[in-house]
Amino acid sequence: MGVGLWLLIALLAAPFVNAQPTEADLEAGEQIYLKRCAHCHGVDGDGVGASTDVVYPKPRDFTSGVYKFRTHHETEEGNWLASDADIARSIREGLHGSSMPGWETVLTAQQIDQLVHYIKTFAEVFEEDAPGTPLSFANEIPSSPESIAKGKEIFETVFDCQICHGTEGRGNGPDALAGLEDDWGYPIWPANLTKPWTYRGGSGRRDIFRNIALGIAGTPMPPFADPDPMAEALETDDPEEKQEIEALARELQENIWHTVNYVQSLWTYPQEPEVKSSLTAKRVEGALPSSPDDAAWQAADINYYPLVGQVIEEPRLFAPMTVGVEAQALHNGEEIAFRLVWDDRTESAPGEDEEVETFVDAVALQFSSKPLSGMEKPYFLMGDASYPTDLWYWRNDPGSVVLAQAQGAATFQVGNTGGGLVGQGLHDNGQYRVVIKRALQTAQADAEVQFPVGTFIPFSVTGWDGSNGESGGYLRTVMAWYNLYLEPEPSKAPIYLLLAGIGFGLIVEFSALYVTRKNHG
Repeated sequence: MGVGLWLLIALLAAPFVNAQPTEADLEAGEQIYLKRCAHCHGVDGDGVGASTDVVYPKPRDFTSGVYKFRTHHETEEGNWLASDADIARSIREGLHGSSMPGWETVLTAQQIDQLVHYIKTFAEVFEEDAPGTPLSFANEIPSSPESIAKGKEIFETVFDCQICHGTEGRGNGPDALAGLEDDWGYPIWPANLTKPWTYRGGSGRRDIFRNIALGIAGTPMPPFADPDPMAEALETDDPEEKQEIEALARELQENIWHTVNYVQSLWTYPQEPEVKSSLTAKRVEGALPSSPDDAAWQAADINYYPLVGQVIEEPRLFAPMTVGVEAQALHNGEEIAFRLVWDDRTESAPGEDEEVETFVDAVALQFSSKPLSGMEKPYFLMGDASYPTDLWYWRNDPGSVVLAQAQGAATFQVGNTGGGLVGQGLHDNGQYRVVIKRALQTAQADAEVQFPVGTFIPFSVTGWDGSNGESGGYLRTVMAWYNLYLEPEPSKAPIYLLLAGIGFGLIVEFSALYVTRKNHG
């Protein structure tokens, strides 16, 4: 592909640049900013607003002129500038998995343009420089097993992505666990590549390509396609040198596309799964599995449930690190077993760091402590005096499960009673997998949850990420009530009908044989 065609592709890929704003545009943009943006990004655009301390990642400092997600190479002056279209997209669509919402349904296209123009006034660099060469998305490689294998090799040996993102892509690489910071000194975690709906700048193929090629400015994520190789080709008159540069540029682009295909292969789900209202505990024969990796769990349905920070009561958790949990259930008519799986980059335990107070990682299944009728449910934040809740509480230190009963978050205390519970869990490469078992019925039928077969039982899950400072009844992730349904034993009526049919057939056959023999006797 010649340099001229490369340049044409780059120009076609360049986003539209808005016209010069008027004073009226800037005034309108300022009013929108003060109403919609200043509480996070600060009145002066320095990223220090009323909400800065409680959100993750921290709000953008507009005075630096540095934007994470842009579609242009570095300028000759060494600036990473976003185009107007880049900034407008972040405002319009928001940044997934962060506190930055999308404003497309609130602001008109004109208002977003006005906001872009005003935001740019915070950084003098926009007056002195313009975005660099647009990124080219040429030489795309379709996904295939061969491309995915090549991408895995590049991910691990060429780009060294696992240093930060981990070998399974869960954001738990050695550099991440050692502690990473952005250019403003704030702690920052690499993306969990297995959950595309949390990708800040989008999870489209071009979004992933862009982040690999240009990096994410202001963070430890470096660019792998800079300086612009085609700009180098334009600087030489030597045909052989141009051809060599073009070949290297093509190889680099293909390597990035292979890596895109590998990253997409890490996805457990292509988008955040739809939440099902009921979790079915499948009935099985024999002993229930005790290990979270037992093959028996392959027979159980998997439900995904999003988790959010507890923000109803003080103290509130505004920046949870755990975004969801997978739940499964099995029963055999006598016992019930649950399997919970969630991603947590760190295996936290007290005493790991003498300078920072660290809490344990934990999870709890929550049920009503006493029978309910109709649509009744306890208050989801651990119930109240009228409707207490049972919490089947598992913690990674010492790795056991106990029963805790609460009448509200303030009353939550972890006791030492087993409550007939048995648990086993492990932390494996950035992921927890836990199994909790108990008998369906207990002697305390009026004070502990019971599991009648064939009925719907409200349940929820709550969790604690110790390295994120989560502990106690308030600082934790929560989810709403959903229903658990225990699958009944299959009806034996069809078997009886089959046997009856066989018996009737035999009677008819023998009767016919008897009549035939008698007539010929």
